[in-house]
Amino acid sequence: MNRLVSKALVSIGLAVFMAVVAVATAGGAAAATTVGLWNFNEAAGARTAVDSSGFGQSGAVGSLVTTGVSGAYRFSTGFTLPQERRLVTVASTTRLDPAAGHYAATVRFKTTRASSNVVQKGQSGTAGGYWKFEIHNGLGSCVFRGSGGINEQRGVFSTSRVDNGAWHVVRCDRSSTAVSITVDGVKQKTLTGPTGTISNTWPVSIGGKSSCNGGSVGCDFFAGDIDYVRIEK
Repeated sequence: MNRLVSKALVSIGLAVFMAVVAVATAGGAAAATTVGLWNFNEAAGARTAVDSSGFGQSGAVGSLVTTGVSGAYRFSTGFTLPQERRLVTVASTTRLDPAAGHYAATVRFKTTRASSNVVQKGQSGTAGGYWKFEIHNGLGSCVFRGSGGINEQRGVFSTSRVDNGAWHVVRCDRSSTAVSITVDGVKQKTLTGPTGTISNTWPVSIGGKSSCNGGSVGCDFFAGDIDYVRIEK
């Protein structure tokens, strides 16, 4: 084969390869910067959950949350109101909103409660949209809903149960085109479709809903241990 032709073919092949890599990287891009990290490793009696991301977004620890339990927080099994006593609450900041880009929330926990809300920012009806990780009938569920309403809502369920009392790590990923759930390092399900822009003034609520009354708005309290919560974007 002519040397110049061979060189040209190699150059074309390399260009095609780089283009494929670029497309694959863009399509599979993952959240990379940690914007919130609560390791829940404070000593017994602590009422502040320190943010280890470097952004200083520490959370208020409710009086019914037990800290210093083998490097984790223990959330009680009851349904006592007001809800602030049952939660870890991190004040709202735009840094913790998904906005329109890539976003991921990861939680390490163990529980035997089949249905509960684990972590969220906003809830149904919140202006600006919301996101949450919850457990429903034993399965993990990641939900993202944009400010445009139901047409911008996507939710995925895990294929394995996470309410068996063992430690699990669940990651909820959101891009501009899809939502996915990963359990213990294995991506279990992906749903394509837009979730618009999510930006609200609600706190990050860990352990249940930040606004509930136990009646018309259920609190869906989490019961069990949480080791850490990480948010990336």
